[in-house]
Amino acid sequence: MWGAEGFPLSVTAAIEPASAAFCAASEQHRAMVAVHVLNGPNLNLLGTREPATYGAVTLAGVEERLKAKAAAANVELTFRQTNFEGELVGFIQQAGLSGAGVIINAGAYTHTSVALRDAIKGTDALAIEVHVSNVHAREEFRHHSWMAPVCVGVICGFGVASYDLAFDAIVPLLEKRAAKPTG
Repeated sequence: MWGAEGFPLSVTAAIEPASAAFCAASEQHRAMVAVHVLNGPNLNLLGTREPATYGAVTLAGVEERLKAKAAAANVELTFRQTNFEGELVGFIQQAGLSGAGVIINAGAYTHTSVALRDAIKGTDALAIEVHVSNVHAREEFRHHSWMAPVCVGVICGFGVASYDLAFDAIVPLLEKRAAKPTG
């Protein structure tokens, strides 16, 4: 007897468990991908601070959106916010040293903190800088980022969808990095 794939049923029966095992192994491999979403000062006020500039979605709303995306993609997600620069440096170091990707909205620290830049560079973190507003359409002092030169990309101006775009961009980069042979 012949199976649907054109192989004898005995061969088809042997292929299906192997395919299932391969798919399970692939899913296990994807489970190893982790993303840390790190938020700096005043982002705890998202949704209430200057809604004309930043919108009405809260940081908790952003977190829920990304948790759903992460669950669907089988990605481990860590979501944090702090108003303290040193704590943000520690979050970056933890993520970078563990091999996790970093989506970072450093808020005003973007324009002032060499320490955040050095944490990304020093841990070889795969990082994407995000901003809810288009920082280049705002005050001159917001046009410079200390982090951008050590990030794989910068996404700004798409409202809270900037986070979604960053997530969609970083996951394949992390999978590619994880697939590279070490040694």
